[in-house]
Amino acid sequence: MAKLVTSNFNVHNAKQFVESVTESANNIYYVMIGNHIPFPEGDGTAPTGNNSPEDSFYQVYRDGIYGKKINSTDIKHMINNNLWANGTIYTQYEHDNGALRDQKFYAHVKEANGTYSVFKCLYNNKGAASIDEPSALETSADDDVYITTTDKYQWKLMYQIEESDFNKFATSEKIPVYPSANVSGNAVPGAIDVINVNTGGSRYNSVANGVIKVSQVGGNTRIFELESLQSANVTTTSVSNGSFQVERVDLFGKHTNGHINSTSFNTSNNVANGVVVEANSTVIRIQDIAGNFFGQQSNVVVQGQTSGAFSLISDIDSSTSSLSANTDFYKGSIFYIAAGAGKGASAVISEYIVTGSARRVLLANDTGFSSVDSTSLFEISPSVTIRGDGTGAEARAIVNTQIFAVDTIEVTKRGSGYTFATATIVGNTGIAVNSSTSASADNANVNVIIGPKGGHGSDVVNELYADNIGISVDFLDDEGGNTPANNDFREISILKDPLYSNVVITLANTLTTDSANGQGTSFTANEVLTQNASTTALPTAKGATGVIKARFAGTINVSNVYGQFLTTTAANGTHRIFGESSNTSSTIASFKTSDKSTSNFSTFDQRLRLTGFVNTATAFVVDEQIIQDSTDAEGVIHSINTHANGTINMVGITRKKGNFLASDTAQNVFYNVRGQTSNAIGYFTDTAGPDIVPNSGEVIYTENLTPITRDNSQTERIKIILGF
Repeated sequence: MAKLVTSNFNVHNAKQFVESVTESANNIYYVMIGNHIPFPEGDGTAPTGNNSPEDSFYQVYRDGIYGKKINSTDIKHMINNNLWANGTIYTQYEHDNGALRDQKFYAHVKEANGTYSVFKCLYNNKGAASIDEPSALETSADDDVYITTTDKYQWKLMYQIEESDFNKFATSEKIPVYPSANVSGNAVPGAIDVINVNTGGSRYNSVANGVIKVSQVGGNTRIFELESLQSANVTTTSVSNGSFQVERVDLFGKHTNGHINSTSFNTSNNVANGVVVEANSTVIRIQDIAGNFFGQQSNVVVQGQTSGAFSLISDIDSSTSSLSANTDFYKGSIFYIAAGAGKGASAVISEYIVTGSARRVLLANDTGFSSVDSTSLFEISPSVTIRGDGTGAEARAIVNTQIFAVDTIEVTKRGSGYTFATATIVGNTGIAVNSSTSASADNANVNVIIGPKGGHGSDVVNELYADNIGISVDFLDDEGGNTPANNDFREISILKDPLYSNVVITLANTLTTDSANGQGTSFTANEVLTQNASTTALPTAKGATGVIKARFAGTINVSNVYGQFLTTTAANGTHRIFGESSNTSSTIASFKTSDKSTSNFSTFDQRLRLTGFVNTATAFVVDEQIIQDSTDAEGVIHSINTHANGTINMVGITRKKGNFLASDTAQNVFYNVRGQTSNAIGYFTDTAGPDIVPNSGEVIYTENLTPITRDNSQTERIKIILGF
């Protein structure tokens, strides 16, 4: 039996990982920088790692230099980097397209203000190339209506990203997802947004347009008297000399030369004129047309008589049909207010009434028609009957009047609650083929596109197949003295739930005996220490934990620390710490990790630091191996810190194997280390680190890089993409 792991399962796994970082009391992850030693094959190309326990775990810890915690702001779902490009054919969303994930069905644009907007393509004009860039300026996140660009593409705004957030996560292949509460909150479950035309059929003659001559005839809110006027939608090129207004315009035929300016029109070749009723930067709608307007597209200029604006014409969408003289010719068709007062109102025609020269329609309802008047432009077209398990969806068929076939379906009311639906074209009675013959239309074939669960924009992560995760962490110079900012690195890794090896806690209050709570008066070595996750007296929920390895006056040293201890502050509250064996409790004044000043567990230094170092001979060099004579312990020098007088203060090493012994100068006991390249000899009096217990937690990701050189005046931004 063939099995299918759905894309939702992949996205679910990605969501679970994000939640494991962003939710409280969950897993803790760090990005670790490692390996300052050149690759055996050379640094020109980073070698591919392998999944052996040695290479993917033990060696990763040996190579570790420093790390930084991944915070909730450092992780995002990621999708493909589909920057909108002129001339691209974008795939429109279709609920039965199983290959949608791997297709360009969405695109992002950079707005004029620097914000990035991500759009889903709902309709691609029958597979045409996109030539008009969508913009969020034409819609908004809380708008459940979609924008249609001049190329007839239909786009849905999914979310927007500030430029700084985009730059933090974006790569050449992926961009981050920032779900919008407004978009998801305004999604309509089961709305019908698009109905595709598979075949347009033929003989769809029952179309007309014009203006309202008399509204609400005889006081009946459902009866309107109509007047047929020639009209057209004119697509212009770049408009010059201002912009078109509601005004009369002239159409000039071929001009005298190849230039378009106000002095080059062949005004003697005025072929037509009309009145502009609507205009934008690319399309003007003209009615009351006189003259030879249609078919004039090549080297033709339209000019406003009032504004003086003019432009070449690239396309004329003509609507020239006259109102029929046959009673009920338009019965069952849709009556739609295309412009003017009441724009957008629609209703089915119950009766088409012909009385002498009068042409009237009786509508099935008057919803939305109360404001319709003589400024209103109407269109009559075949209606669309939608059947399914939802309610409220309505649509009309747009007919190509040159071939009398259905060109597109315009959804006028989206409805809701549909999980399946069919659509049929109706409203074509009494169609005349010629003077002696009539026939019914050759029905168009259409299919309804059902939106995703919850509606478009309800769950952008699932809808855009965001099963990749982006992690972006900035290493800011030396992180306030807590990480080294020298040498180079060749490896990045992600550690899950590592343990801190030595946290020094300074207690905030005096230990007291509380018999009611069973509290003791002293912490004991090797007992488990737990911090209460709440501010109640007793530990109701556990926060950070560790094991006490030493106690002193006012301080305790804790190893194997998981989580993040909190100091007693107004912001943190009185989160008490409890010794699980001694029943002793206290609060925390401050803490640090080993010899570092870190107070929030955000960074760690994974080097073994040999402190109090004395160089007794030739100088040691960075990246050389050192071996201790008496113990055979070994490591590789990452960096050498010196005093102002030039003497060595500390040597940081990686790739530690074995246990280094500190010298006791008071007892005249010395344990020398030798540089295997420099032949230098030295000793040290104390050690610190590594901050993280070696081999604790899990290594869930590791990657080799070509070398990156660190500097105390720069920031490295580490970006990692994880696929699920």
